[in-house]
Amino acid sequence: MKSTVVLGTFDSEAWWRSPHGSTLPSMNSSQAVTMGMDELLFPLCKEQDLLFTRQPMDEHLRSYLSRLGYTFTPIHCRNPVHADDYRLHVFDLLMADASYYQQLLPQDTIISPYSILSDANEVVRRFSFGNHFPSLDTVRAVNSKIYSHELRQRLGIRNSSSIAESSEELLTYGLQLLRTGQVLVKDPLGVSGKGNMLISSERMLRRIAAYLQEQENRGKQTQFIIEPLLDKTEDFSCQLFITEQGEAELLSVQRMVNEAFSYAGSYPAGSGFTRMLRDKGYFSIMEDACKDLFETGYHGEVCIDSMLLASGELVPIVEINARKSMGLINHHLNNDLQQYSLFSFLTFIPAGCAAEVTMLHVLEVLQANGLLFTQENRQGIIPLGANTLFGSGNTAFADAESEWRKGKLYVAAPYASDVSEAFTLIQRVKDVLKSLTIKVYN
Repeated sequence: MKSTVVLGTFDSEAWWRSPHGSTLPSMNSSQAVTMGMDELLFPLCKEQDLLFTRQPMDEHLRSYLSRLGYTFTPIHCRNPVHADDYRLHVFDLLMADASYYQQLLPQDTIISPYSILSDANEVVRRFSFGNHFPSLDTVRAVNSKIYSHELRQRLGIRNSSSIAESSEELLTYGLQLLRTGQVLVKDPLGVSGKGNMLISSERMLRRIAAYLQEQENRGKQTQFIIEPLLDKTEDFSCQLFITEQGEAELLSVQRMVNEAFSYAGSYPAGSGFTRMLRDKGYFSIMEDACKDLFETGYHGEVCIDSMLLASGELVPIVEINARKSMGLINHHLNNDLQQYSLFSFLTFIPAGCAAEVTMLHVLEVLQANGLLFTQENRQGIIPLGANTLFGSGNTAFADAESEWRKGKLYVAAPYASDVSEAFTLIQRVKDVLKSLTIKVYN
């Protein structure tokens, strides 16, 4: 049986963006947290598979996961200087030490990156991996919100968005939309809510337009999606896989928890919600979207974000994520928990902690309070990673020797029937973590 190397390329949006594109003023999230998310891909691994991470996996967490049946082989970047250099994505790390990693990988290995980055096909050639990826230009194109906008038009779906290709167009469209409510401006290549800006007044719109005009005067180009802020009641996503022959496989539908346009959690849609989507023709639209993606040159995993409005109207295609997704990770976690007749809610706890606090302390305090999931105790959470909170670079201040770490603790919260059980469990976990000199942030 062939082995798969699973790679965490969560930093992918940095490699799609054009250096000439105009961007909205924004604050970047911690790169250290993003680079530590590669650990979260372990649910996608089978027994013979290898998981490549920038930093070593915490031994105590690794031991805990193995007791749950996750028996993959972890491999990490052996050069700490490279691992901490966030200008290098995961394919760079492999190429920088190719002879070493070639000795570790079995023959006929295939690779399974979270997303396709530059040099993907070069890595396949260099390591003789059994893969063929779409071109980076194709991946960049279908991930753009411009593509989603045009796809809605091709499929005859009601399209409330417009493309603004100058500060003047942004101002014109925005003033029209502000007559009926708030306006959302989106960076075409923004990921996970990054690059979105909510505009609630003409004064704010004119300030943004003036900022973009200054960039245009310096030779940069402007391109944004602008649309009314819709009165939504539900965010959800559909995970699919498109084969190299163009066949589409439905993997799951995940309902999402979003906060301020950013991802905060996933849980399975459930039979009632899925039945409602089928009645509205949702899955036929997903098939048509996959056909369009394949004709554009894309194959592989894809996540399509969707919405349900307060009026009951379905918005089947909000944007396309041509990659793996957090919803896909939770789909695998959910499959694993089905043996216990449980469902999985994947989320994270934003936290900060003193330097002396370790993952072992977290595991011990959770177990002591009956809040660590085991085969014997099914009333606790499953910690999914350590490096997003305890990893190198997660200091809260510029000083690398800072004694305070800040990041996110990703977890799966099992529940039996209603996701509110998982919310209650997470709150209990937060209360217990505070006893470890861990500060939980909103």
